[in-house]
Amino acid sequence: MLNLKAQKLVGSIPASVGNLTYITGINLIDNNLHGEIPPEMDRRQSLQYLNFSHNSFCGKIPNNLSQCTQLRLLNLESNRIKGSIPNQLSSLLGLKHLWLYGNNLTGTIPPWMGNFSLLSSPFLGENNFQGSIPNEERAPTLELLLIRLEEFAAKANNLSSLVPSSVYNISSIKVLAVTQNQLNRELPPNVSKILPNLAVFHYAASNFTRNIPVSLSNASSLQLFDLGTNGLTGTLPNLGSLQSLLWLNFEGNSLGSGKKSDLNSPWDYSWVKRK
Repeated sequence: MLNLKAQKLVGSIPASVGNLTYITGINLIDNNLHGEIPPEMDRRQSLQYLNFSHNSFCGKIPNNLSQCTQLRLLNLESNRIKGSIPNQLSSLLGLKHLWLYGNNLTGTIPPWMGNFSLLSSPFLGENNFQGSIPNEERAPTLELLLIRLEEFAAKANNLSSLVPSSVYNISSIKVLAVTQNQLNRELPPNVSKILPNLAVFHYAASNFTRNIPVSLSNASSLQLFDLGTNGLTGTLPNLGSLQSLLWLNFEGNSLGSGKKSDLNSPWDYSWVKRK
């Protein structure tokens, strides 16, 4: 492992990195590196861990990273990388963590991600992805991928009709974060019918409309509940069973009467944001 985390490094990665024949991991997080990711990375077929996050890398994700077939973690978050997710990366079937958060990526979320049977945490937020996650008919294996996920974060993109409604029944999901998209739809009525592990429900500013599903009152592990700045109306669900709740935001909607009694809860939510 080459670990140069937070060493105040500047400049670009030299092409000679391709000569590190037997290295299994490179960690360059939290430096001041820039330029493009060198194509010579494809020589590192033994590479399992690649963390270039929190730098100023630009250009596109190299197609030839597909040669690093042993990769388990690919973390490029918080850089200036542009373009789409290369189709060539579909060969990285061993990926467990794919973190692309906070770049300038465009295009759609590719359906072949459904073939990543080990993937547990795709972080795709703060990019410019458009469209939707393909449904079961277009990408049947993607549905299987989603059923295995523990976290799904795709906030601050331009996604619409983000996920199939069946995804909201995934029992392993702990985090659903799709705030700041253009979903323009209702929340499914069964959104937390069988979500015993759901801890974070972050759906602010995504153009959801109508009522908050009553089923959310069954998410007993919920700690963060954010539906701020949508077009929601009607009454609030009974929150009495949400004993783990730490943060609640309904700001920017037209819910209830504005009284604390609307929450149907014995606790004094003095920290609740409503308007």
